[in-house]
Amino acid sequence: MKNVIVLGALLGCLAGAAVAVAADGRIPNRQVVGEFAMGATYSTGNTKRKGLDVEGKARYRIGRAEDKYRIAAEYARDTGRTTARRWLVGYQSNLDIQDGIYALGFLQYEDDRFSGYLTEIEGGFGAGYRVLQTADMLLAVEVGPGYRLSRKRSPASDEKKVFGRGVVLFEYSMSDTAKISNELSLNWDNARKKVENTFAVTSQLVGSLAGRVSVNVRHNSDPPAVTVKKTDTVTKLALVYSF
Repeated sequence: MKNVIVLGALLGCLAGAAVAVAADGRIPNRQVVGEFAMGATYSTGNTKRKGLDVEGKARYRIGRAEDKYRIAAEYARDTGRTTARRWLVGYQSNLDIQDGIYALGFLQYEDDRFSGYLTEIEGGFGAGYRVLQTADMLLAVEVGPGYRLSRKRSPASDEKKVFGRGVVLFEYSMSDTAKISNELSLNWDNARKKVENTFAVTSQLVGSLAGRVSVNVRHNSDPPAVTVKKTDTVTKLALVYSF
């Protein structure tokens, strides 16, 4: 409980700093962008199934402060039974310091009944660096510590871990209507490693509507049950509305 309180205080401090920056009249620039995606999925790993996937993202920037929000859900049934049910909610707050360096805090809740866990809550803080940022390309890295509370499905028990976190973000606009992106994240502690990579190609169709093909790979080096496979691969085909 003390660890959760400390983590909450750290995230609160970062949010307070972001508000202070936002309130500074010398940096009034504001920007809100986001997207909503819906489409079909096909996965291999712990389940082989076809299903539906929805995901929403939003980013709000004011001056040097930026908040990022994400919500996603996957659901599928096969021969009359549910074979996939996963959803998550995530939040990250960034505060630019100087020359591409920024401080960050993050919090995520995940419910995936086919991962061997009932729920997982992760939060932490760290620093990021935009290695390359141009009008067409972004390459950024993030590192920092985090705290995770996991509730195992069987046998029912709680697992509390302090972990290290690393993220590599890459975006490249190939043209005015097409772009590729890749996000690689690694969480590691003394019990297991969690690796997730998402590669996506997005192409504008008409106006604010685009099509996207993506491949998401999730790997857990030590799943909590022998019946749970270490790697899930989810291929998605979606329509994306941007705002």
